[in-house]
Amino acid sequence: MPEGFERLSIPPQTYAIFSTGLYPDGQSGIHALWKRIWAEWFPTCHYEPANGPEFEMTYDRGNSMYEMEVWIPVIKKPGS
Repeated sequence: MPEGFERLSIPPQTYAIFSTGLYPDGQSGIHALWKRIWAEWFPTCHYEPANGPEFEMTYDRGNSMYEMEVWIPVIKKPGS
C-alpha cells in the first residue's frame, strides 16, 4: 500500500447506484444528480439510506467523454 494511504474494509451491503450518463470533460452534472436522488428517488422508493460509505466513481469512456456514478448504501424501509 502506498505511503499516506490506509485500507478501508467495507462489509457487504446493498447499494443503489445512479449514473450521470456520458458527459464531455468538465460537464458532469454530479450535483444535480445528488439533488435528484434525495429529492425524487428516496421519497418515492422502498429504500432508505443505510450506515456505510457513499462513493462517487468516475469512468473515462474515451474521446474526452466521462461517466460518474453515485453509490449509496441502502436498506428496505420497514414494512416494504
